[in-house]
Parts: sequence; C-alpha cells; structure tokens
Amino acid sequence: MRFIDLQEAFELEIDKLDNNLDKPTTSDIEYWLMAGLDKFIKTRYSGINFKRKGFEQDQKRIDDLRTLISNKVYQFTVYPEEYTVVLPDDYMFTLGEKAVIFSYNPCWPVGPSGQPRTKNTDVLEATIENIDQQKQNSLSEYRLHGNNARPLRLFMGNEIHLYTDGNYNIKNYILTYLRNPKRISLTESPFSEYTDMPVATHLEIVKLAAELYLENKANPRYQSYVNEVSTME
Repeated sequence: MRFIDLQEAFELEIDKLDNNLDKPTTSDIEYWLMAGLDKFIKTRYSGINFKRKGFEQDQKRIDDLRTLISNKVYQFTVYPEEYTVVLPDDYMFTLGEKAVIFSYNPCWPVGPSGQPRTKNTDVLEATIENIDQQKQNSLSEYRLHGNNARPLRLFMGNEIHLYTDGNYNIKNYILTYLRNPKRISLTESPFSEYTDMPVATHLEIVKLAAELYLENKANPRYQSYVNEVSTME
C-alpha cells in the first residue's frame, strides 16, 4: 500500500461505522496510524493478542515483525573486565545476544598461528539487584572454567554493561533487536509505497488505529469495533 492508501483506508474504517464523525486532519490521521502501529508491534511481540502468540511462536508472528529485526555488532580492541556499549538509537526490544570471546589462558585452544581461537557464546542476564552476588559466585558460568565462559550482561539506562572475570576477553558483542518503526508520513511522499512493515500487516495496523481513534472519541460503536478487531490474526 502507498501512504495515501493507508490514509484512505483509515477514513473508510471510521466512516463505515459512523459517518457523522468529524473528518480528522491529515496530521491527526498520521498520529492515529502511528498509535495503531505501536499497538500492533507491542501486541504481536508480547503475545497479548487474539492468538496469544508472541514473536516467533508461529509463522504469522515471525512475518508480522520480520522487517523490524536489526543487528548491531560492537567490536572491542581494549579488554577490561567491564565493557560498556550504547544501545542503538532505534532500539525497541532485545531479541538475542551473542558474545565472541577468547583467552590467553593455557587451557584455551589456539590456532595455527599460535593465537587464541575465538568462541561464540551467549550471555548471562544480570540485574542491579543480583550483579554483585553473581560476580562473587565462584561456580558461576561467568567465570572461566576450562575453555568455557559466559559474560554477565546488565542493562543500565541506554547502556549495556558486559563483565568478565578477567581471565578471558570479549572481542565482539552482537545484539539482535527489534527496532523502532519509521514514521508513517502522509505529507512528505504520500504516493510512495509504505515498505517498513510487511504488506500483510497494513490493514491490521489501520484497524487498530481506527479502534484507538473511536475510543478517543468515545463513540458508541467503539465496543463492537473492538470485538471485531480483537479477532484479527
């Protein structure tokens, strides 16, 4: 669909329910379409929807949000015990994490050149409440045992903190995340195709936007429309 098609679909949705409603301005429609898009993403990600399926729990949920999946690779050349990176500007939700580690410990495998090999591993989740306890645990997977270890990961504000026990280093940290969607603009290029979300989701987004608009207007048809929208895939 084009951006102008999204606008027309929204107008048709609210008009077929109550043609006495004041016609919203283009800027109003932009607002409600973005609100519908935000609700679509969060309900499809969390599983708070008719199918009660969250992201990647079935093929439909994969297809709903696949265009918003992004990766950020952080590379390190200095190896302290605590690494800090900043979340991407368009970050919304974490989907997966991977750390690439290596060690100069004698038990660590080396390559033909004599340099330590790298190893892909996941991370251990930590919270502000338990981070110190996890660091003090001598049996924690965060500590190097043989040639295995998993860095501790802590979210603080817009930063990610990664911790090792000092016996191994992090070469790369790869964050897979759901990014914020691009803005639906009905004025800059109304006849351009809307490609940020899969085509199959466009009408669902429009219906959610219309639902939020009717709720805001306290329209008596709101509840019946909610019942219709709640059965969407």
